[in-house]
Amino acid sequence: MQDGHFKRSVVYLCEYNSQGSLGFVINKTQGLLLRDIFPHLKNGNFPLFEGGPVSPNQLFYTHTLGLKLKDSQHVIDDVYWGGNFFELTELIEKGEVSSNQIRFYIGYSGWDPEQLADEVNRGMWFTKPAPYSRLVGIAPEELWGEELVRIKPGFKAFTDYAFDPSLN
Repeated sequence: MQDGHFKRSVVYLCEYNSQGSLGFVINKTQGLLLRDIFPHLKNGNFPLFEGGPVSPNQLFYTHTLGLKLKDSQHVIDDVYWGGNFFELTELIEKGEVSSNQIRFYIGYSGWDPEQLADEVNRGMWFTKPAPYSRLVGIAPEELWGEELVRIKPGFKAFTDYAFDPSLN
């Protein structure tokens, strides 16, 4: 996709139902840490990611903390999104949350009912299930290329192209 929000993006889909779809771009960092927007969190050394173009003034998070956070929404296996932020900040300050357990996003990616299915059918997206732990365990700047090759090894050549094709 050539859209600025989704070009070379890896989106982790958290909801897909009759009301629509919701996910987060997981491979584009903002260059900020959680403590930059919440300075009172002395242990807030978690990078912020560009979750998507919807609600760009809101903070979202995916995690493997399970039901330690009330109101968390179950995604699959041990993966959740959202939950009680006050409880989360307490866990962070106690040092009970690591960067491999949680990822923070500014904004989210959302689609109306049937919109994402239509985009996939038109070839606008490549899809392939992947474990959350694998996705958050790869350096963000390498994730798009690695996932593209995992989807189809023949796409390796595209990972070597510059972000702006006119630079090739």
